[in-house]
Amino acid sequence: MPTPDGVVALLGDAHLRASDPEVGEFIRFLDAVPREVGTLAILGDLFSVWIGTADLALDHHRRVLEALRRLKARGCRLLYVEGNHDFFLRALYDGDPFDTLAEDALDLALAGRRAHLAHGDLVNRRDRRYLAWRRISKNRAFFGAFSLLPAALKGRLADGIERSLARTNPDYRRSFPVAECEAYARRRIGAGADLVVFGHFHEERRIDYREGGRRGTVYVLPAWRAGHRYLRVDPGAEPAFVSS
Repeated sequence: MPTPDGVVALLGDAHLRASDPEVGEFIRFLDAVPREVGTLAILGDLFSVWIGTADLALDHHRRVLEALRRLKARGCRLLYVEGNHDFFLRALYDGDPFDTLAEDALDLALAGRRAHLAHGDLVNRRDRRYLAWRRISKNRAFFGAFSLLPAALKGRLADGIERSLARTNPDYRRSFPVAECEAYARRRIGAGADLVVFGHFHEERRIDYREGGRRGTVYVLPAWRAGHRYLRVDPGAEPAFVSS
């Protein structure tokens, strides 16, 4: 289990796009991350769509990646968990810039507590239409065939994927899945997690549970692009949502 040192910052759902003023805002945030932050964890959907092939790396991708590398060069550890807008990133970005890049979830120690980090798109098991789409789009055979296509065609398909994601089961995005969140959290807390953190739902929440005599807390991250807020975990203190 990796053990980040010092203060940890967690964020998700920046959904950065080409010609997006939020790209510059995010780069400024990265360049100004407080020095005491020893680890930055991004829980998916950094870009509106991000596919792990070199010929689909666009200018706004490269600019953000260079800012991440600057942050890493000063000694900040970088973690990433893929979201539902991310596809097969490990081959290109595990190790550079990210120290750890997980496809589904990451279990690790944060400031003396056991944490489970996930994007959150697997929380709602009732959203069968999305789960079916995920099984297809995250299938390695599908990605292998996609990788063989000409770059221009891949780019058009990537644009189509972004539009498809925007339309996937809007009914399940109108309200937070309280019961499904509780079931997911209780499984993780029962397995030893003190903190369960995910994004995806674009709502800032803290929910406490007790499971098997243990107390655990769920933190749901707000969408970074909506208010530039993130979760800060300091050793010896309760995690808190803060503004950048």
